[in-house]
Amino acid sequence: MLIFVDTSTILAASGSAKGLSRMVFDCAGPMGWELVTAGYCLAEVERNVEKLPGAAAATWMAQIRPLVGRVPSEVVIDWPIIFSKTKDRPVLFSALGVRADYLVTSDTTDFAHVLGGSVYGVRVRTPLMFLKEMGVVE
Repeated sequence: MLIFVDTSTILAASGSAKGLSRMVFDCAGPMGWELVTAGYCLAEVERNVEKLPGAAAATWMAQIRPLVGRVPSEVVIDWPIIFSKTKDRPVLFSALGVRADYLVTSDTTDFAHVLGGSVYGVRVRTPLMFLKEMGVVE
């Protein structure tokens, strides 16, 4: 299963060893999930991980980054789509472009209108929603 993780989920996983975002990363190998993200998201993580407290930057480099594959940030799709947040369009389009099964995001504000649903077959979930669907948490 191909899981696209966005910047918010990566930063949350880097910043907390006990959160649901980290659980997505911890379960990926044993569950057979392939985690990917776009170069756009990786650049955002690099710009922001240093702002997190504690050892988040070190955790990102040593534990989280090795688990995430990089996919193209720019894709062309022939489908109509309305998505108001310009900065989040590359995230959604990249997930669509690689035909991800899921887009897992901790950004409940900008993705609110698609959370729990799907966009052209890509299911958009928070880490909690995703982990519940996978039967990892109740």
